[in-house]
Amino acid sequence: NGCATSPRQPPTIGACQRFHTSPAPAAATMLARAVRAPAARLAPRWCRQMAVQKFPVPEMGDSISEGTVLELSKQVGDYVALEEVLVVVETDKVTVDVRSPAAGTITKWFANPDDTIEVGSDLIEIDVGVGEPAPGAAPPPAPAAAAPAAPP
Repeated sequence: NGCATSPRQPPTIGACQRFHTSPAPAAATMLARAVRAPAARLAPRWCRQMAVQKFPVPEMGDSISEGTVLELSKQVGDYVALEEVLVVVETDKVTVDVRSPAAGTITKWFANPDDTIEVGSDLIEIDVGVGEPAPGAAPPPAPAAAAPAAPP
């Protein structure tokens, strides 16, 4: 058939068209170049810049559009685990524990205690995947286990 699977015949254009028109060879070439390049040279350009992420104030209910920051659980430079309580927000209806959407090191707060914050506005900036829990720090609470079903 003229494809690369035949050792006696060189590949012909059109015989293996799905292989020749696929973007996979270009992607494989780019990956091979990235693997050969020194990691120190690549990291500052694309890897570390994408690690710092801003996270907004999450939805707190259907008709709730803003709240007041009561307490910040962590400070800039502290490590925060996934689902760890970051801030306590009080609204006119409920008090909400806002949990961390990612694990990493806090680089910036966009709110302070007693500030009024709106849903969707920037709340925190986290350097995702950087840092580690302080020695002796308690792990974040595990989600409650579901109650066993009653036998039929």
